[in-house]
Amino acid sequence: MKAIPTLLLFLLGITSCKAPQFIQGGEKDGVAVSYRWNHKPGKPSELLLKIANESPSAQRLHLGLDLYYQAFTVEEFTADTCIPAGRTFNGKLNGIYFIPRQITPEQAASPDTKVQLTEFTVEQEPACP
Repeated sequence: MKAIPTLLLFLLGITSCKAPQFIQGGEKDGVAVSYRWNHKPGKPSELLLKIANESPSAQRLHLGLDLYYQAFTVEEFTADTCIPAGRTFNGKLNGIYFIPRQITPEQAASPDTKVQLTEFTVEQEPACP
């Protein structure tokens, strides 16, 4: 009888410790871009990008991201990369991430901070270098 409440508490604990989810930024020609913030105490905040290529060919892409704080553009980031067919680049693991220089970690964690994908071009490539 005690096993059921214990199991429920265990499952509730697991679901409440779920990692932050990526927010969809855009999708074009089978390439999806999403982002999420990584806030670690005592370190600068990091904006992690997840790029997934579900198309059957390699794709070269150019990204432009604007970072807004209280409706003002405070920083702009750009990235150019090539992603092979069927691959996913994920944040610091094997992808792209940005460390903002113009806002504090507290400001980055605020709901007043917004990220917008302002440029997103995709071109088919024969292969990635």
